[in-house]
Amino acid sequence: MSRTPEENSSELKREVGTWGSFSMGYADVGADIYVVLGVIALFAGLLSPLAFLVAAVVYVSTGLCYAELATRYPVAGGGHYFSLKAFGPFHGFVAGWGLMLSYTVDIALFALATVGYLQVVVGPFLKGISLILPPYYALVSIALVILLLILNLLGIRYSSKLNELIVAVDIVTVALFMVFGLPSIIASGALAGWLSSLPAIVASGSLGGSANWSTFVVALSLATVSYIGIESISQAAEETKNPARVIPRATKAAIFAVVTVAIVLSLLSVTLGPLQAVSGNTSSPAWSLAQYIPYIGPYFAVWVAVMGTLVCYISTNTGVIGVSRVTFSMSRLGLMPKAFARISYRFRTPYLTLILFTSVACLLLLLGVELSTFEILPLIASVYNFGALIAYFYVNAAAIVLRFKEPAHEGWKMPLNVTIHRGGVPYKVSVIPFIGIAFTAIIWSILVATNPGGRLAGTAWFAIGIAGYLIYQKWKGGKKSDG
Repeated sequence: MSRTPEENSSELKREVGTWGSFSMGYADVGADIYVVLGVIALFAGLLSPLAFLVAAVVYVSTGLCYAELATRYPVAGGGHYFSLKAFGPFHGFVAGWGLMLSYTVDIALFALATVGYLQVVVGPFLKGISLILPPYYALVSIALVILLLILNLLGIRYSSKLNELIVAVDIVTVALFMVFGLPSIIASGALAGWLSSLPAIVASGSLGGSANWSTFVVALSLATVSYIGIESISQAAEETKNPARVIPRATKAAIFAVVTVAIVLSLLSVTLGPLQAVSGNTSSPAWSLAQYIPYIGPYFAVWVAVMGTLVCYISTNTGVIGVSRVTFSMSRLGLMPKAFARISYRFRTPYLTLILFTSVACLLLLLGVELSTFEILPLIASVYNFGALIAYFYVNAAAIVLRFKEPAHEGWKMPLNVTIHRGGVPYKVSVIPFIGIAFTAIIWSILVATNPGGRLAGTAWFAIGIAGYLIYQKWKGGKKSDG
């Protein structure tokens, strides 16, 4: 496969195989359910599975677009590179800036989530000290982020191995949820009862607890959090062995695993026990749900608390990997100052971006230290989605445009293709990204309309970024003119 000049410069080491690639995608997305399960149960009530199912459309379509584009352009970065190829530098910057927002918030969000589950594990031994209260909440989270910074400075091989190990154990944990939980709700009639009650729930508008149609719309936008992170596989494309084969395989496996986990656990949350058990615990909802698993509940809950801690921690790690690779690639492509593309001579890692954005995440943790779990999770989730959905919109659109602009490029292609004639020339274009564009735009619009905090923070982030980009490009253009 021919490579463009920007793809050849400052190359990273290819050390990630199929399981490592899958683990990156699953680690970030698979951890999301541990965080938002309680929030979605609170806002969507008994229709939580429906909220997760609708949000999954964005995840599946965007994931398949990433799989196609990453095999055609196997470089570090992903979404912004594809947008640059399709629409030009400004749009590439906007897409990348959205991903940078998502990943930076990811670090802070999942560091806090890690501490929430860690409190369940070690709380009985702390003699009255609660890790989820200030100042311990922020301080412990920051300490965890700093440990990941050190790990990633040493090289992606070490952080990837950490992901692979914990993901393997988490898959076993989720399997136990299914093996013991699904037969229970079928045998007890809880599943049949829930299904038969759906018409009455929909007609009444009373969705369980304090949830109604207004809060369900909010839940729909927040449920997307459960699926954000599939781009992690694409971010490490330049560090992936045989990306044309590995990336599609890992992406499809991650999509199947994550959607299955999200739907099944949300279904169990509304049928296995009282809805309030999950909706009333936004800091460690999976632990609350595990207590209602038949036969093994009390012991399994302890194990889930441990796994929640570990899985949320590797999702924090995926955020560290992601934001550093996005900024590294954007710098290399001339969208940001060249300093961000500096690589450690010894470890071959983008040390400057790692240090800078983990520092920003730590600052966010300090700024939000006084907010309660109930206040901070929906706020951070909405900011998280704001940036990611903009990037996902671009990725779906780029998948369409690049079929026309560079049809001969090699790589895996999405299914469900139709022939479109343009200028008398036939082109094969998949319908999947068109679906992705529609759902992404709808959910982003809902998020903007229903989450004032996320709307304000997201708009401010993009305003600052675009202003900085224009200033930098003007300075760079003036410097070339002087030369």
